[in-house]
Amino acid sequence: MFRAAVLGVLLSGGAARADSDEPFGLPTVEAPSSSLSAIWRQLQLEIEADERTVARCRAQPDGCGSPAALRFIEIVDEARQYQGRARLGHINRAVNLAIRPARDGVWRSPLDALASSGDCKNYAVTKYAALGDAGIPANDRRLIIVHPKSPQQGAHLVVAVRISAKWVLLDNRSMMLVESTARHDYLPILALDHSGVREFRTLPGTAISGLPCNKAAG
Repeated sequence: MFRAAVLGVLLSGGAARADSDEPFGLPTVEAPSSSLSAIWRQLQLEIEADERTVARCRAQPDGCGSPAALRFIEIVDEARQYQGRARLGHINRAVNLAIRPARDGVWRSPLDALASSGDCKNYAVTKYAALGDAGIPANDRRLIIVHPKSPQQGAHLVVAVRISAKWVLLDNRSMMLVESTARHDYLPILALDHSGVREFRTLPGTAISGLPCNKAAG
């Protein structure tokens, strides 16, 4: 469990990605190894295990044995009937409605979240996996830890998806899709994707503390 008191935004020596390639129009660099890196590596393994379960259930739905996998398949198959932002919007809305809200600090795999409950971390991870199953390439989706600029709110986790050369955000706090560059109330801190964990080059000294969603509902 990621319980580091502070994750500073350090300017590491890793290769930078240009701002045009990243959400919020900001470049990123490879993040130093941390407890979050370990969490994300383990979660990727759990997502892969869920993918195998979903594949088995698609092949043999009558013998699936996982109501959560069948619900995941239903969400993705319904989304595939749409194109472009409509597909993303369906996944955002369907997952927002499918997971019972709970703030317990646990990072769950998509199927575990659909079978139980979760907070922003679990909504976002489930959407990230569903987008992949719906055909969105790995390089066009990110999990983004943001810090709302409101002092009453702590770190939050959303999904960023690149479509038509623009990044849009899928957020459990809203049914609407908004381009990342229009969310002036969100300061991006870290990005998680197939390549690992990366840091946004934002303001020096910007930091997050604790788990995403611990201070604000959802």
